[in-house]
Amino acid sequence: MTGNSDAFDPRAMAFFALLIFLWLLPLFGSAQANPRDYSIAPPRVTYSQDGAVAVVSFTISNQGGDASEPSQIVISEYQSGRVQSIEPLPPLGANQARNFAIQLSLADLGADGIISFKIEAGIDAFELANSPVARDNSQLFHIDRSAAETSGDNYASEADRPAGASYQVFIPIVNLGLNFLDDGIQLNDSRYSGGEILRVVGLLAVALFCLWLLSLILRLIFRRPPRFDVWQPPYAVNNWHDPNSAPGRRQSWQFHAQNSAIPKPSAPDQVSVIKRLLDKRGVVLGGWKVKAMRTVQYDVYGRISRTEALMARKTINQLNRVLRRAPKYANHELLKAITPIAKRMTKHALAPVEKQNMMLPLALDIRFEGVTEQVRIQFELYQFLDGAWHLIDQWEPEFGQVGEHVPEQYSFALNGQLSGESKREFKTRLRDDMAQLLAGLFYHHQIETGAPVAGDPEIQVDFPNNAAAHDDEADPSGIPSR
Repeated sequence: MTGNSDAFDPRAMAFFALLIFLWLLPLFGSAQANPRDYSIAPPRVTYSQDGAVAVVSFTISNQGGDASEPSQIVISEYQSGRVQSIEPLPPLGANQARNFAIQLSLADLGADGIISFKIEAGIDAFELANSPVARDNSQLFHIDRSAAETSGDNYASEADRPAGASYQVFIPIVNLGLNFLDDGIQLNDSRYSGGEILRVVGLLAVALFCLWLLSLILRLIFRRPPRFDVWQPPYAVNNWHDPNSAPGRRQSWQFHAQNSAIPKPSAPDQVSVIKRLLDKRGVVLGGWKVKAMRTVQYDVYGRISRTEALMARKTINQLNRVLRRAPKYANHELLKAITPIAKRMTKHALAPVEKQNMMLPLALDIRFEGVTEQVRIQFELYQFLDGAWHLIDQWEPEFGQVGEHVPEQYSFALNGQLSGESKREFKTRLRDDMAQLLAGLFYHHQIETGAPVAGDPEIQVDFPNNAAAHDDEADPSGIPSR
């Protein structure tokens, strides 16, 4: 197939660049209006060994542009608003973070028990108080004086903390700092030993495996079958039948039946076999539904797989709705209902066909499916004698192990672009051919013995009405030997 899908289109590239610029424009504006965006990670409180000092450790990161002016860190009591400490905050560059540890004397605290504090950083003319950009510029923490007096020995002193004012690895978006220690790692202000890390990694591995197993089960439950999978005829091939007997010859004829349409005669004594899809009452296509459809372009050497066009599920559903209502339609009403569907099928079928291959024929394959207990298949053998088709044999096949549903397939051949026919005329004619074909296929008002729809050659029934016709050793008259 040929095409210009990879060709360079300057207009498309210019349009794409304009979209990128319009998307980035608000970001540039916000960067100029707010050159910085300080954020405080949740603080951690430790106590000195003598229980006289509370150490507030926290990390401040800049998630905006470079800061040009210094600011302040203010720690105050949450209830009274009394300021306990003010520390300078040097300007931080973009995506830069810095750790702080501020000591608060417990003797200066007037109340006993648990006291709530608020820590604020960078609240100034750049980040105004109570503005949206300053929402992450404050954090709350608590100091428990009773815990400081009884558990000061359980907390590591500041000398035992890792050296260095910054983390080895810091992710400012989630305020996550990482230090690698000799006996484990440190995440922000929490330390984890090697055993704890292995347990966490094991739990994550188990969780990922469970998620993968769950996704596999869901795919197996809800996976949709292929649109047009490989098809095998549902009728069995029994080798114990004598090829020269009636069942043996019938079995060999079954694989030559392509559809239910009787062809135009081309020579005297011509023989043709068709298959009809019926329900238990003999209604044409009763209990059957269309599962998939495709068109395949082929030449004298075989079908060309790259020109295969699968019909959309929406088209198949619309065709099934017409099929269910077909018994209520007259022939012209059925044709009117199918014509819009045939138009969409024609458009979809010709989409992958190249201009130089328009004259090649098209094969229309229709996959049917019916419930095993509700449907049946009937084969009919005809011979053209004295200017008319004569029905000389009919039978139902022996089914193999088909399961709950019976699959079946019809294949029709449609002419390609004819000599002297324009492309527009070809599309119109192909649409009409598809509409006539489907309308004739779905038309229910037919004689149960196999009479065709209007327009087919005359048929006469010459099927022998005796018991010998169904005997394994009998040879029904009129069946040509192969």
